[in-house]
Amino acid sequence: MKHIGLFAFSFLFVSKAVLGAGFALSEYSTSNLARGFAGMGVVGDDYSAIVSNPAGMSLKNDGMQAGMSVINIKAEAFDVDNPSDKAKVDITSPVPFLFAQNSLTDKMKLGFAFYAPYGLGTEYDDDWYGRNHALLSEVVVYDLTSSLSYDVSSKFSVGASLSLQYMTAQLSNDSDSTTPPVPSLIHSEIEGESDPAVAYTLGLMYKPTDSTRFGISYRSKSDFDLNGDHMLTNNMDGSLIATGDAFANITLPEHVLFSAYHKIGKFGLAAGAKWTRWSRFKNLDIYSDVNGPNKTEENWKNTWAYSVGLDYDLSDVWVLRVGVQYDETGISSEEHRTARIPDNDRIITALGGSYKFNGGQIDMAYAHIFLDDNYADYEGLNSNYSMGVNMLSFAVQYYF
Repeated sequence: MKHIGLFAFSFLFVSKAVLGAGFALSEYSTSNLARGFAGMGVVGDDYSAIVSNPAGMSLKNDGMQAGMSVINIKAEAFDVDNPSDKAKVDITSPVPFLFAQNSLTDKMKLGFAFYAPYGLGTEYDDDWYGRNHALLSEVVVYDLTSSLSYDVSSKFSVGASLSLQYMTAQLSNDSDSTTPPVPSLIHSEIEGESDPAVAYTLGLMYKPTDSTRFGISYRSKSDFDLNGDHMLTNNMDGSLIATGDAFANITLPEHVLFSAYHKIGKFGLAAGAKWTRWSRFKNLDIYSDVNGPNKTEENWKNTWAYSVGLDYDLSDVWVLRVGVQYDETGISSEEHRTARIPDNDRIITALGGSYKFNGGQIDMAYAHIFLDDNYADYEGLNSNYSMGVNMLSFAVQYYF
């Protein structure tokens, strides 16, 4: 029953917010989504710099922003050993976010944010051929952030953030029994939550001119101690077989974000690169009172994501955006691609716009994620996967 204890592992898949390297989540900004996440933290057209690069808070006046991204993930799995067997995943998840900032002095600003930097959500039919590996996987990390920015000079700004994070998880799968009661199909379900974890972000922004700026930010790792309940039931009659506690320690990796933006007339050119240290996931050790310790070799690799975007001022009140991002997967081989994480390198194409009104702004965006078909050869589950993701995002900004 090696797959029973993977509730900490499952946060790497897809949900409650979506899709960066290893399924870190960047859909907490509608305008950033519309330009393919290029220029994050240094464009200055929304308040998400509070979490992406707090030095960029100096680009915005006081105000707040509320919004939501909605992500629909469609996937099909085909059994390599029996091509007539296939399964579908079709799940839609909302990703809300909230930002606010206020000036403390002419040079210093304070910001707050509530959003989801990591998430997961997949669910297969109960009778699919890989039900012993995965049925339901649902994990979300909530983040409450406080940030400060300071203008060192007219060209340099610095910023720092402190984040309090909390993880919840639910994971299930079935398993053919080899012990009493025989014969049966055992259903395993784990529900868990973490103690609060702490992370920080440091940011720097350089403005050589009013129309050009560069940024770099560092986001620290965060360590979670997860505690949950593990329950086994008999699918034949619903009777309880065993129950106990489950424990795991998980570290979410640090990342470094590079951003640039340049305004030429009515056009705004943005670019970005993000490095994430997914190589921290060499192994995952989980303990359950029900089935003892489980050790899973992950062997993930570090990843890069690259993005470019374009803004166009259509009029005094309308701004249009397009963007594209290439994002590497952290999965190092077919043997480490599982039913819970059939991830692959991806290309994100996006478009959107903003409407400015007296005292605020409305942002809209649509994006599609293209993933190459991939093959998983994990512990006897030989599957081909085909996936696609659609995202819609909407936000409202209000200026104080």
